Amino acid sequence: VLWKQYANLPHSQELPERKSDRKEANGRRSSPISSTTPPVTVDVEKRRKVLELEIEVMRQEGRKVPSVSTIKPDQWEHLLGLTSRNQRRHYYLYLWNIEMVRLGKQMKKERKQEEIAKRREELLKANAENDHIVYGLFHNTMFLRIYDSTMDHFHNNRLVQAIRYGINLVIDCSYDDYMNDKEMRNTAKQLMLCFALNRSHTEPFNIHHCNANFNKTTMKQLEKHLVQLHQPEFPFNVTERSYTDLFPKERLVYLTPHCKNDLTEFNPDDVYIIGAMVDKSSQEPVSLGKAKKQGLRMARLPLDSYFQFKSGKSLTLDQMVAIMLELKTSNDFGKAFQHVPRRKVTTLDEAAEREQEMRQAAKFKLDFKRTGDKRNSKKPPR
Repeated sequence: VLWKQYANLPHSQELPERKSDRKEANGRRSSPISSTTPPVTVDVEKRRKVLELEIEVMRQEGRKVPSVSTIKPDQWEHLLGLTSRNQRRHYYLYLWNIEMVRLGKQMKKERKQEEIAKRREELLKANAENDHIVYGLFHNTMFLRIYDSTMDHFHNNRLVQAIRYGINLVIDCSYDDYMNDKEMRNTAKQLMLCFALNRSHTEPFNIHHCNANFNKTTMKQLEKHLVQLHQPEFPFNVTERSYTDLFPKERLVYLTPHCKNDLTEFNPDDVYIIGAMVDKSSQEPVSLGKAKKQGLRMARLPLDSYFQFKSGKSLTLDQMVAIMLELKTSNDFGKAFQHVPRRKVTTLDEAAEREQEMRQAAKFKLDFKRTGDKRNSKKPPR
């Protein structure tokens, strides 16, 4: 009965546990000993057992729900924050899909291991009576195998060299309060792409992730995917300090699309700042206001000189890092803007051709209208 009372609760109402706890808290506040008693906390374990019972009942009804043992602590935290049964149903289906994908990958891996073992046995039987040296898979070879860990060490060594001798680039991670949960998760994915893109470049940047808040979703997701983030030997600079504490103000240049100053050339002595913000829901000039408040120089990429945008001019973080890497290498905006997605823009030549076609169509329409008016005027009245 308790799980039905919890599950059918609408958005606008409080949970039964919270409502009773709030009443008790109000009663204790009015009592004379309220200052000595600790505040009442929500019984999370009780609510979790209710949700476990709800999952079991839904499984018996034949619904697609995950196993309780596979639900992780952060997923439990998200589940406990959902207030309606419909929201939890959608999240249960999402977790069930993840569990099915994981089980499918595990079964595929086991089948592959069985096939490899079977093939190895067949090769051993076929070559058992052969006295000559056999070359090939599972046998002798003249090539050394390069493991993924070896390539990781190679790329990380590039980042270590960039930390010592490379050009600095700042990613400002202070915009969590301006994004919803989905946008913060998207920001974390883009930061991962920036790290991979910068690491694979021949001359990477020394990227500083400043103003990081490890209590927000962005950094939590980043810690989840980069488990070695806080290890001292891992070449990833992340700090809660501001970039104004790390570099002198006169060297800082904030890249924001809302200012009027175009970036004419890449200056290796300047430290460019990119705002880590996915602003799909709002296009407010937050970075412009922040740069003005801190008294920093501002610049924008001269995109209007090369393209005409079909939609917004916003670029993802990995696209910005790719553009800055190319500018650092060649200082050629034409090459750097090859990383701008073509689905968003039309070139100036294409825009001129389209404008010419529109003019010809308008002229033909006007001539046709005039011809029709002349014919109508020549017709005798009935």
